[in-house]
Amino acid sequence: METRTKNNTLEEVAALLKTLDKVAITTHVGADGDAIGSSAAMVRLMRHLGADAVFCHSEEVPNYLRWMIPDANKELPEGYDLIALDTSRADRTGVPIPDGWAKLNLDHHADNPLYAEYNFVDGKAAATAEIVNRLFAELGIPLDKDSAEAIYTGVRTDTGGFRFRNISPEAHEMVADLLRAGVVPADVDDRINRTGTIEQLNIVGVTMANAVRHGEAIIATVDKADYEKTGGSELDSKEAIDNLRTVAGVDVVAHLREVPHGTKGSLRSESVDVAEIAALFGGGGHKLAAGYTREGMTPEEAKAELLGVFESRMNLERE
Repeated sequence: METRTKNNTLEEVAALLKTLDKVAITTHVGADGDAIGSSAAMVRLMRHLGADAVFCHSEEVPNYLRWMIPDANKELPEGYDLIALDTSRADRTGVPIPDGWAKLNLDHHADNPLYAEYNFVDGKAAATAEIVNRLFAELGIPLDKDSAEAIYTGVRTDTGGFRFRNISPEAHEMVADLLRAGVVPADVDDRINRTGTIEQLNIVGVTMANAVRHGEAIIATVDKADYEKTGGSELDSKEAIDNLRTVAGVDVVAHLREVPHGTKGSLRSESVDVAEIAALFGGGGHKLAAGYTREGMTPEEAKAELLGVFESRMNLERE
């Protein structure tokens, strides 16, 4: 898909939103807390403006996030303008972009190529939910509790519980306003972290057991046999990556998990540009948090390939 070069202003986006009557909100495949949180808040924002707003996504909403959006249309309804949130590339949207342009693209991934008719991309925002929060303010719409909880969830999850380096003073000030709008952090934490299953716990445990240290890097692999042994899924295993980051002296962690047509990889770091590494394999993301998919590769094959890239960027020998 051809891309546009203009990044619109917040004022231009707000003016556009006032003109829309029927909108379908979608986000990226493999949706996370920011994807669903920003989408849930955007649906409510558009309904405040009087639009018929629906959430469209071909995949099931993850169980721990379903309290924000219980249901999703599997396909884009005819005659609805499509708004994509938190989606860095047009080929990763939860429903296919129809002929022509998506109407609006809101995102905080700096490598977003501006693929919609209107675009607002801010790579310095802690989360796409932060951008949606700005739109509430720009449009003069007071935050209701449900919208505030959705925005809080997006920011909380995309900053690792406010631990990651993408958090800013402005984001903390925004969170204070969200609490004033009725958010109770302990309640949101319960909804996010106390909705798991024993199968999820087991696949995360296996992922951790499969982790191998290579000097300044840790790589964990998960394959079909691990899913069968634990009853957990690829999506369940994703919860392990933050635990991999707790080892002293490790700067880059990788989680490689088998999917039907190959291997998905997630990369995290404190200083290495992992978006640049992911781009070598057709992926992308943030400088310190990125991902990619290798078609036709097993996790072990993808691991060997990734170690070859790591060799020129970090010390893989233990001292």
